[in-house]
Amino acid sequence: MAEHHPPRLPPSAAGAAATSWPELLAPFDLSRLRATLASRPLTPRRLGRLLALPLSPATSLLLLTWYASSHPALSSLPLRPLLAGGDPDRALSLLDSLPPGFLPLRESLLLPLLRSLPPGRALHLLDQLPRRFGVQPSFRSYNVVLSVLARADCHADALALYRRMVHRDRVPPTTFTFGVAARALCRLGRADEALALLRGMARHGCVPDAVLYQTVIHALCDQGGVTEAATLLNEMLLMGCAADVNTFDDVVRGMCGLGRVREAARLVDRMMMKGCMPGVMTYGFLLQGLCRVRQADEARAMLGRVPELNVVFFNTVIGGCLAEGKLAEATELYETMGLKGCQPDAHTYSILMHGLCKLGRIGSAVRLLREMEKKGFAPNVVTYTIVLHSFCKNGMWDDTRALLEEMSAKGLTLNSQGYNGMIYALCKDGRMDEAMGLIQEMRSQGCNPDICSYNTIIYHLCNNEQMEEAEHMFENLLEEGVVANGITYNTIIHALLRDGRWQDAVRLAKEMILHGCSLDVVSYNGLIKAMCKDGNVDRSLVLLEEMAEKGIKPNNVSYNILISELCKERRVRDALELSKQMLNQGLAPDIVTYNTLINGLCKMGWMHAALNLLEKLHNENVHPDIITYNILISWHCKVRLLDDAAMLLNRAMAAVCPVGDRRIMQILPDKNFKFHHVLLGRIDVKERLGGAGVLLAAGQDRGANR
Repeated sequence: MAEHHPPRLPPSAAGAAATSWPELLAPFDLSRLRATLASRPLTPRRLGRLLALPLSPATSLLLLTWYASSHPALSSLPLRPLLAGGDPDRALSLLDSLPPGFLPLRESLLLPLLRSLPPGRALHLLDQLPRRFGVQPSFRSYNVVLSVLARADCHADALALYRRMVHRDRVPPTTFTFGVAARALCRLGRADEALALLRGMARHGCVPDAVLYQTVIHALCDQGGVTEAATLLNEMLLMGCAADVNTFDDVVRGMCGLGRVREAARLVDRMMMKGCMPGVMTYGFLLQGLCRVRQADEARAMLGRVPELNVVFFNTVIGGCLAEGKLAEATELYETMGLKGCQPDAHTYSILMHGLCKLGRIGSAVRLLREMEKKGFAPNVVTYTIVLHSFCKNGMWDDTRALLEEMSAKGLTLNSQGYNGMIYALCKDGRMDEAMGLIQEMRSQGCNPDICSYNTIIYHLCNNEQMEEAEHMFENLLEEGVVANGITYNTIIHALLRDGRWQDAVRLAKEMILHGCSLDVVSYNGLIKAMCKDGNVDRSLVLLEEMAEKGIKPNNVSYNILISELCKERRVRDALELSKQMLNQGLAPDIVTYNTLINGLCKMGWMHAALNLLEKLHNENVHPDIITYNILISWHCKVRLLDDAAMLLNRAMAAVCPVGDRRIMQILPDKNFKFHHVLLGRIDVKERLGGAGVLLAAGQDRGANR
């Protein structure tokens, strides 16, 4: 048989062809390629370069088989270029085609492939490593897949893999592992769990680094855990980790937001002691915090110490001064801005005008508007809206129309917020027709009325007892392209209940729930009261349970209505259980609750229990009133317990009415005057009555006449 030789290449092309495998492979079939390779044996390097070519999995496997036939100690190193290349699909196809145990694989070779795969396939390959390829994944493989999941924002999957790694597979985590898990928890809004995770790192022999501390501190501040963030920052500094200005700013911002400005200022001092200089944001947070807690003078003093002033700082402090009514100080700051190299902007003028309008200085606000224009600042819609709303609130409708015409001449149109302010002012002024006309004007100006526009009109129509118009507007909302919200439904329901139309209110409440809106506590209380009046106490109790299921906390009114109705129906035991439920809900029964229960107990003839409940009031820090004693004395007189009634009257006079107080006679109701002489004979009231003796005599005369 003739020997096959590889084709000879021109010398000029030999150098290039030596590294251009596609050109070498193209003219040959596999048998000829094998003959070619027979004269030039495959080395691991040459095999790796061959496998990196776009070959089919079958061809690549055949090359590996040829290589294995002459290399008993088969190594996985030739796969490195393929696994580290940019074609993970080919790499996976080749790995899947390998017979089990054909090629010993090392974890380090598979890490680049894991890193290049999408999240789902990376997880799948991680699962296959021990069973399919005989590679036991270490923390390196887990960390690579965790980073893949984190980059793809698959935070829940990253947490699941972390738990599997630590708890099921017992693979020791690293600081990087904890960092990915903590970031995932923070992104999912679970900063408190991220903090617990950080605290548990020591059990695994890991120490948090600066990045991990900063990640958790930032999340805690954003999610309301400012106190925990401050503690963690202190721990971070004690551990020798350097905090950057952004980390300090997170805690300063959180403290200022909670009104803890002095603590924030002390933290800034400590920040500078650590060699970290405050930035623009740091001073901005402090100035905002001082103004928010109405310490404008301190804010002005701090403004003088800020190294680099800007217009935002001045605007913040000017707004704080005006909020406290310190117009002179605000004006002084405005006048000194230019001297400090900060020229006022449109927002400065808007803040000043808003403050002037709030103080009732509308004329000064208009003059400032004109000054703003003279200085080359064009007022925008927000600026005009501030003055317009002030005109409307003060009933200056002619000035309002003139300003609207000025806006129109300048090509400015009101936004929905501006129109809504005018609608509210018109409704409050009783000019309902003009308010509804403004809805039409909004549409003609290309500004669609929103639900706030309609809610304002519906609310005032209901208050003006124009229920027909309110219901008509409510029913036409969908035609206007507006979806009713909880405020809309609750407004109508309140009005229906006020008119005694509780069946319509219940129907609307059901419709409201179907549309994903929630009843408020006032609506629920109204429905409970209406159903109780109709004798449906059990349905009212179901509504109370529904409130809890919907996350709406009942108040004292909710319970007092039901307790009263249960007592009327002589279901006093149920009423007492409901009062215990109040306590479990964190509500304290008030004197109305106790008076109702005492009356119910007396009605059942349980006088001893009623007196025990009276004694309990002192332990609950609730003070009996005249009504309490009136109930007890009345019922004791009815059942002829006159000694107890006299004791209660003496106690009432001592506890409720001071000496000479004319309300003493109110303790005895008119219907009990047949017992009046008996009671007065059993108590000594002369020194207590003082100047009320005439009233006593009059009461005795009325009793005698009866």
